[in-house]
Formats: sequence, structure tokens, C-alpha cells
Amino acid sequence: MEKKVLAIRHVKVEDLGIFEEILKNQNFSIKYLDTPEGETLKEPVESYQLVFVLGGYMGAYEEEKYPFLKYEFKLMENALKKDIPLVGICLGAQMLAKVLGAKVYSGEKGKEMGWMKVFKTGEHFYFEEFPEELTVLQWHGDTFDLPEGAVRVFSSEKYENQAFVYKNAIGLQFHLEVDDEIVKKWIEYYEDELKKESIDLERFFKVEKKKIELLKKISEKLIKKLVKN
Repeated sequence: MEKKVLAIRHVKVEDLGIFEEILKNQNFSIKYLDTPEGETLKEPVESYQLVFVLGGYMGAYEEEKYPFLKYEFKLMENALKKDIPLVGICLGAQMLAKVLGAKVYSGEKGKEMGWMKVFKTGEHFYFEEFPEELTVLQWHGDTFDLPEGAVRVFSSEKYENQAFVYKNAIGLQFHLEVDDEIVKKWIEYYEDELKKESIDLERFFKVEKKKIELLKKISEKLIKKLVKN
């Protein structure tokens, strides 16, 4: 049987990143669904063995402003009911939290932007190979409460809910899918926002190669565990 991944994409430059190569190496074919462009799924969500909900500048609570989010919430609810593994990244994590009944809101401690540390504060099988401390790319102003029944795995100094697991669904507030080349593309695309925030671009996208290699290594292990269970 063909193994297929559905990736719900909100901004063209915010794709699967390093996950794309990992998935292709595991013989998955990838379908991007660009909901802001009016795309809808032409086949049942259960046709896919894994679903990603990617990042974006929208708020998970802005479904009146961005009506396609309502459609996505229904897709996610259906995937959860059908027990299909799901990964939400940044906006996707906030949407997953909301689907699971948690509150999503603007973070009172300000935005997290740039390469920053997160710390393991819980344990779960999916994250066994992850170190106690990890340098990841953050790019968000919103945060969320931990959904009931979910396990918190990573926190940052500002916001405690950085990664969580609910059954076979994972919410990642940070961007595990990026490398330095992807970050450079984002900097160019979001140049106006970064200038507004007075971000030091040189510091923003500078990260050691060995840290990127670690992200790739643990991301591969995470995906293998997720689709096996």
C-alpha cells in the first residue's frame, strides 16, 4: 500500500522543511493542501497515514478572519477520531490545542523569535531520544494552555507549553523542521515583520551546523516512532 502524508500549508515558504526528506526516505509520498488558496481535500483524510498542520501568521482564534481555519479544524477533528497520527507545528500546535479543548491566546510575556533553548519537562516514548536541552527556532507571539489528557514534554523560559503529546498527536510550538537555508528564506519573506520587531538578523539565523544535524537526527526518530504506533 502506498504510504501518504497530508501537509496542510498556510504559507508557501513554510513547508515541511527537513521533514520532507525524512518522509521521502521512508517511502512516503507528500500531498500539500494550500487551504488559504481555497484548496480542499478530494479524498477522505483516512487515505493518509500521517497529517501535518504547518505554521502561519494567522491566530488559531481568527477563524472569522480566515474562514479556511474552520475547515482545517474539522479535518483535524476527523483525523483524531480516525486515530491518524498528526503533527501540529507552531500555528498547527495551537490549532491542535484548540481542537482538544484548550485555550489559545496572545502570549503575555511577548514574542519568542530566533534560535532559543527549550527544556525537557516531561517524558514520552516519542521523545526518548531528545536531549534534556534543545536549541530550536521560535517564531510566535501566541501560546496555549495544555489540553486535558495531554503530556507536556518541552517548555521554554517564557512559555511552558512548547511540545505536547495527546495519544498519537504531537504539538510543537517551535520549528523542528527548519535548517539555516530555510530560515534565510523566511527572513526574506518576513523582512517587514522582523524590521518592525527590531530583530538582529545576523544573530537570528546564525546557528551551529551540529545543532541542525541534531534536529535532523531526532526528527527522523520521532517520525519513525509516530508512524509505527
